[in-house]
Amino acid sequence: MNGDLWNRSLRLITHAYWENKKQFSLEVDTYPTWILFAVESGSFNYQIENESGTILEDEFVFCPPGCAFHREALSPLALHFVGFDFDKPLISENDALPWFKAQPSDKHRVASNFSYLRMLYLARDPRSILRKQLMINDVWQLACSSWDTVANKDELDDLTDLSNTDDELMKWSVKWLMERAHTTFSIRELSDAVGLSPAQFSRRFKKAFRMNPSELVRILRIRKAAKLLLNTNLTLDQIAEKCGYDNGFYLSRVFSRYMNINPSNYRQQNKI
Repeated sequence: MNGDLWNRSLRLITHAYWENKKQFSLEVDTYPTWILFAVESGSFNYQIENESGTILEDEFVFCPPGCAFHREALSPLALHFVGFDFDKPLISENDALPWFKAQPSDKHRVASNFSYLRMLYLARDPRSILRKQLMINDVWQLACSSWDTVANKDELDDLTDLSNTDDELMKWSVKWLMERAHTTFSIRELSDAVGLSPAQFSRRFKKAFRMNPSELVRILRIRKAAKLLLNTNLTLDQIAEKCGYDNGFYLSRVFSRYMNINPSNYRQQNKI
């Protein structure tokens, strides 16, 4: 995930709370500001741009300004509706949220934030507004943490989720990437092969697998590099060549960034 998102602050504009909302007034709506729907109980389906899914209890969904927000209540909802702006506008592709949906794991913090927001939702005095501002920003930190967990889970799991899609073209693309991940190639070669522009291909791949194609390549390369560090005496330049990187210096930068340890220390600490 883009680390700069952690450093953003949210400026509260509006906050409303519904305790038993059985359906939305509109099936689709757009808003002039960022909108957060935070669900205490119940569930609803949503679609924003190419992302769709279900929001359950203790989950959040963020809708950018001007985006069509499709939604359908599946059960009566207790939810917080929050309008906000960022302290600095998200103006580039690198600033984009990795997903609109967030699934925080710290349920106690979520419950605490919800409790205070529910208690203060009608308050308008400066102290209460400041307290709500703090709660909203903690919700944002929980969302960033959940996105980081999803983005980094690939270091821990076996990538079995890559078969969990009905998009046959993207399944074929995964096989193509796995066969060539440790060689020098460009994503454009693959997007051309499937008849999509690089941007169209990346969006479709991310919708299918919740990661960019370049992220999958990085995972596969770092995993191979880690195995070679532990199981061989190859130099870093030799390992880089076998993993698809130009040189050991660049491999070291990528490895250190995503493993939080440089290759030489990783080899020293883990080789037996």
